[in-house]
Amino acid sequence: MSTDDITDGLIPADILASDTPVAVYGYARAKAGEEGRLLGEIQAIIGLTRKEDGCEQYVVHTTPDQPGAFAFYERWSSGAHLLAHVSQPFMQTYFAAIAGLIATEPEAHWLHPLS
Repeated sequence: MSTDDITDGLIPADILASDTPVAVYGYARAKAGEEGRLLGEIQAIIGLTRKEDGCEQYVVHTTPDQPGAFAFYERWSSGAHLLAHVSQPFMQTYFAAIAGLIATEPEAHWLHPLS
């Protein structure tokens, strides 16, 4: 998955254009047998992402009763910060790595903070 795929499909234009905070929650499920590899790819980006300019919150959750299922919550200071994030070389590597590990396209639900 490239930056163009993300910006043309997963991230709406109004989110990318926002000069106020944007947030998203998402969901991804590993293919059977790929749970450990997907977990490793996710763990590899958490610390790097949290250090990025404009990252207000980046949390990934899982549950023991659904191995290989991951829920993400991200909050960025603006759409430009989010675009910079998905454009990072480590994120490009991540997107390429997970393409063969996830069962379906990741879900993303965009949120607009009330305050």
